[in-house]
Amino acid sequence: MKRLVFWSLILISLGVNFIIFKDLADISQWLVQSTREFTMAVWYNRELLAIAGIGTLIFAWLLWFADRRLAGKGVMFTVTFLSLFLFYSGYINPHVMFRSQQHTAKFVPVSEARPYFERTFDWARFGWEKLDSVADISLIVLETDKGALAYSDYFILQPHVATGGPIDGEEVIMTYCGLTNMGIAYTPEIDGQPLELSVMTQLENNLVLWDHNTGEPIQQIYGSMERQPERGRMREWPTFRMPLASFEALYPDGQVYVNEIPGFAENPVVAAWDRLTRHVMMYNGVSLQWVGDEPAFPTIKEFDERLPRKVLVYGVNVGDDYVAYTQDFIRERGNIVNTRIGDRDVVLAYDPRWQAVGAFYNDTGAPIDTINIMGEVPGGQTLARLETMKSEIFWFIWANFHTNTDVNRA
Repeated sequence: MKRLVFWSLILISLGVNFIIFKDLADISQWLVQSTREFTMAVWYNRELLAIAGIGTLIFAWLLWFADRRLAGKGVMFTVTFLSLFLFYSGYINPHVMFRSQQHTAKFVPVSEARPYFERTFDWARFGWEKLDSVADISLIVLETDKGALAYSDYFILQPHVATGGPIDGEEVIMTYCGLTNMGIAYTPEIDGQPLELSVMTQLENNLVLWDHNTGEPIQQIYGSMERQPERGRMREWPTFRMPLASFEALYPDGQVYVNEIPGFAENPVVAAWDRLTRHVMMYNGVSLQWVGDEPAFPTIKEFDERLPRKVLVYGVNVGDDYVAYTQDFIRERGNIVNTRIGDRDVVLAYDPRWQAVGAFYNDTGAPIDTINIMGEVPGGQTLARLETMKSEIFWFIWANFHTNTDVNRA
């Protein structure tokens, strides 16, 4: 009877901690996938599961100390290590691996940014961008009350959440998902309630955040609470992409976000851990998204074949009207597309000088035939940016979350 109880406790500990690992440890979804509903159930009950997974292991150890004949020492240490590894990977490591920088982040003047990129350029070449030079590094640009800020994929990959700057007096943060290749700037607030955001996991190849104040998961691409979508979503702010060289020329007073891994002399533990997680786990995982037609994580089963799965699109919406554009489509039409999305006239334009696409509200009452990336049109008017544009995200992910999307609307 004692042996039965002992091994039941061991199996419960392993089983519960495996569930925590499977649904809350990002990397595990390569191997075993769950439904969204099951993953969310695990999240909402994670404290009870943690108590069960660790509590049963403790009781098993108490029984083993009382009677060492229940299991050999090697077996006991092996199952304990495995159970604790599963628990740590799912319950603790995401918070260690993705340390949010919602309130503190390092920016350097754009004139001083190149050395930071030169030190990490080998990783950029190895990874998703296949760059020819540092000047080509893609930056997500956010225009704030204090000037323009720029975020590279490499540096924002690890925290996934970094402070921005005030816009119209509101706190703004940048959220980023490497699997989607998407940065979204949000005001971290829903229905008047401030949010403290960290990484939870990924679902369907898109980041899921969670709010420390309410415990609610928030899918990045939606910006709304999982169980309370009726409360609305975080306010979104305009962003767009351009190469480093273009940002240097257009925003000489701009600031660039940097997030270097500390040296071993500075902090050997963090230096080793961040190199392992960022370079071996995250960077290689994201790089898989740029190879072949299948998602890096096999959690999307249905695909919209109107465009190649991995083509990069510019996703825009006004209200519930969603449209995805390819850069080729815009350029083939003389670099400008005048269209109507929702109840607004919109113009999308590719600026060949700065190698960037912008989306703007067109309130002039007439089609636009000349516009630059700053939204400037003849006559001295500057059009407002469309705050919902997602620049160069994978088509198969955009279509998965916005199944009603139109494509290349002229």
